[in-house]
Amino acid sequence: MKKFLFFLLAFGIGIGVFAQVRPHFLNGGNKNFKAPTRGMAIDNTVVGLQSFNPIVTPKSVLDDPSTMVSTYDEQTNAAIAPRAYLYPDGTIAAVCTWSASTSSAFADRGTGYNYYAPGSAGNGWMAQPTSRIETGIRTGWPSYAPFGANGEIVIAHNVTAGVALIMSTRTTKGTGTWNVTQPAGLVPPSGATVMAWPRMVTNGTNRNNIHIIALTEPTANGGVVYQGLDGALLYNRSTDGGVTWIGWQLLAGMTSAQYMGFGGDDYAWAEPKGDTLCFIAGAGVSQWNDEFIMKSTDNGTTWTKTKIWTCPYDLWPGTTATDTFYLPDGGCAAAIDKNGKVHVAFGRQRAIGDATGAKSYFPFTDGLIYWHEGMAPLPQSLDVDSIFVGWVKDDLSLMTLTNLAFYQNSLSAWPQIVTDENNYVFVIWASVTSLLDPDNYMLRHLYARASIDGGVTWRDSLVELTSNFFQYHWEECVYPCASPTSTDSLYILFQGDLSAGNYLTDSQPNMQGQTLIDNNDMYFIKPSKFDIEVLDGIDQKKSQPVMMVSQNIPNPFMNQTKVNVTLSKKGTLSLEVYSLVGQKVAEINKGIVNPGNYQFVLDASQFTQGIYFYTVKCNNESSTRKMIVE
Repeated sequence: MKKFLFFLLAFGIGIGVFAQVRPHFLNGGNKNFKAPTRGMAIDNTVVGLQSFNPIVTPKSVLDDPSTMVSTYDEQTNAAIAPRAYLYPDGTIAAVCTWSASTSSAFADRGTGYNYYAPGSAGNGWMAQPTSRIETGIRTGWPSYAPFGANGEIVIAHNVTAGVALIMSTRTTKGTGTWNVTQPAGLVPPSGATVMAWPRMVTNGTNRNNIHIIALTEPTANGGVVYQGLDGALLYNRSTDGGVTWIGWQLLAGMTSAQYMGFGGDDYAWAEPKGDTLCFIAGAGVSQWNDEFIMKSTDNGTTWTKTKIWTCPYDLWPGTTATDTFYLPDGGCAAAIDKNGKVHVAFGRQRAIGDATGAKSYFPFTDGLIYWHEGMAPLPQSLDVDSIFVGWVKDDLSLMTLTNLAFYQNSLSAWPQIVTDENNYVFVIWASVTSLLDPDNYMLRHLYARASIDGGVTWRDSLVELTSNFFQYHWEECVYPCASPTSTDSLYILFQGDLSAGNYLTDSQPNMQGQTLIDNNDMYFIKPSKFDIEVLDGIDQKKSQPVMMVSQNIPNPFMNQTKVNVTLSKKGTLSLEVYSLVGQKVAEINKGIVNPGNYQFVLDASQFTQGIYFYTVKCNNESSTRKMIVE
């Protein structure tokens, strides 16, 4: 068994990415942190029971509904499964990997489901689920799609050896009893133990064609090598609603002749258009492969492979050291537009390997990459401005590795792509911000960017989708899942949490971020396309922030705390402090000041114990952060 050991290469020097400046590798001194040999999250029981997180949300305004609450918080290892769908009649379905348990075993884990019907009581969503839809069967990693004339289908995995993927269907969406089965056609093929991390889409008349890709369980998760691949990505299809299946197929161009194996969740479907199908697959931090698409125009009978990016180490034997190189981070997405053209996006990571076979990645690597059919293959360096569609907007110059909760991906990750009948293309993702959670880890928020010419050019604006101050400002917003269908708005499901990182990963040794089990809201937002398309007139490649504001130090504080501000232009400078309910409780106005460094000093005697927000303003710019008085 080949040993894959992830190293976290830390950066001791402060990094210098500024708001609205394109990303490159963020340089600094290197220090190795060994992480345990670890398979992808699948069904593992985390050793060591953690106590329930008692933190109560500070939100006072809830504009967007929480469709369900789950204590299981790792929704993917890399790419997002299809889990949200807007129907033509305005109804919406949403699913997630769900649990209500506060035990690290998560014995009740399965598919959480909720349904929205316009005009229904309350906000239109059903009551939040209190159990999984697969009664009596522990599952995970669900994919959702329309099914039949008016029904729905969920495919999830159960990692008992020799057991089929779990198929749950019902004839009327939003109501009725789920029919939960384990079709014989979805049993692992001979020579494999488990089929895991499935992705599923449907198409055809009444959506009775079911298409699935899934991975044979790798050796790191207790599986076996299958046809020379330590993790083989296989395809399966039913054209009669799941009654019969063609069986698991290893597609040409994805065999051991090209690759050593694939990582869990390093692949994603595009929503089908007629008989045209496409999925993106390839590289991640656990497996170094080409990034490519597989496309079929005959409903999955034949497939054509197109390389997007060629990996220099796709058959690396692990006996010699590699150069440092860029590669995709595993989080990827694809969409087929109205003309049949495929659009993709994926996060960028930086990696290196040593002569022992150990792989390393650089946590502070940033950049979301875009490509569409008709473009040339991407350069191996992945370091060309024209291929970036998203990046970190916040100034992270005061942050260090100790502030980063590890997800083993890019600082801009988990992309989603939506295309529409206007030939507009929308990319949604999550980026690290300079906002800190109670444990001083940087929170992630959701962003979007638009193209109105089919991906040829992109609007200047990187629009934050989670800018509601009282609802999302101090939340970790991750794992966005966009419905492939849309109206004048996009429809996006994502996970919100008060702690950065996730328990499943960060509770393990040598990882960092959230280490307690707590509640995670699965929010549903509906941002307007018009807001995302707005051209703000700012050339982001040239603009620089007028003001840089530090987190108050110390925080929390019992005596005094200081806020440092650097101005690049003359302006009127002030600081305001607000309580949780939005009441202004203090203000310091320095008047008109020249460019330079300034400091605000706050005394704890001015406040009662608790959480406050301070906003620094200079002319038309403002920056808000949280402080805690003990």
